[in-house]
Amino acid sequence: MQNFRRPNLYQLREIAVILTFIGGFIDAYTFIQRGGVLAAGQTGNIIFLSVDIANHNLPGVFTKISTIIGFSLGVATVPLLHKKLSFSHYWRLTTLLPGILVCAIVGCLPLTIPNIFIVPVLAYSMAVQNVAFSEIEGHGYNNVFSTGNLKKAVLALSQSLINRNKLESKTAIIYFELVLGFACGAMVSAILQKFFHVQTIWFAALLLAMVEIAYAWLLVYREHNK
Repeated sequence: MQNFRRPNLYQLREIAVILTFIGGFIDAYTFIQRGGVLAAGQTGNIIFLSVDIANHNLPGVFTKISTIIGFSLGVATVPLLHKKLSFSHYWRLTTLLPGILVCAIVGCLPLTIPNIFIVPVLAYSMAVQNVAFSEIEGHGYNNVFSTGNLKKAVLALSQSLINRNKLESKTAIIYFELVLGFACGAMVSAILQKFFHVQTIWFAALLLAMVEIAYAWLLVYREHNK
């Protein structure tokens, strides 16, 4: 349990991999169930937005713009939360609550509800999660998209091979684990959607709740075992 007594518990490898799995899971969910929109992958949404503008697809344009705005608001929320709650080392627990609540509610809503009312709220909650949990064992990472993680994995691997650096090898493994976690999350989501359809997102809510409980327990454990 020594690993769980360190000061930066939010950087735990286990938490990072699970959150990245959830990121891939939710992106695959919105892409399949919600009109090809990505809750977190704003690069993709900007491309889709450009295509919708070119094709005069106004509903698609409004959905993508709203999603990008929702994600941006989520990013801006975390510094505010940190400023207001920085007196407590429990403050990050509040950043997982939006995702749990939103995923639980979205699973109850029929597909007849327009995507513009669904995806932006999911994007907001994922952005909050992404900014609050942005480090893994001292390294920066993203838990809701994978391009940056893949780049860092390949760079670290290249450095380890060129310079025979074991530390870079360990870093490469960390980032490849994140890439694999994201891909597995998307794949599992796609498979589950064949059976559970719109309710599939409840699995994401359950996983987030498990992370919330586990992280809270670790914080309490550390507090009482200093």
